[in-house]
Amino acid sequence: MDTQGNTTSIKPNMRFLNYKEIFTNLLKQSTVITKWPIVTMMISYDSTRAITVTKKDDRESFIKMYDLNTNELTFEEQIGGLPDQYIKVKEVEQNSDGTKYACVYFDDGLFKLRTFGK
Repeated sequence: MDTQGNTTSIKPNMRFLNYKEIFTNLLKQSTVITKWPIVTMMISYDSTRAITVTKKDDRESFIKMYDLNTNELTFEEQIGGLPDQYIKVKEVEQNSDGTKYACVYFDDGLFKLRTFGK
């Protein structure tokens, strides 16, 4: 289903029909329903976590980390939420090991940095 709830179907490319066995079950996927729209999403370099930035409104955003094996929420951070704030969060960056993360965000005229670990 797409974001509006419409059913979509994926049709294979005919050029790859002879290689169907190679591409079967190549990816593991699951659908996750989110309360607010996802701004960005990334997979950690060690392929154990998915980190999302979701935006509730112009005053509040969330950084969430999910375990890719269990789909459990392992970390959640609310950014903003006060009535006089304007929050702009775009993405999370990671170190080369995929164990430490940093997010720079805009808080009503001030740039702030939030770091966190796995």
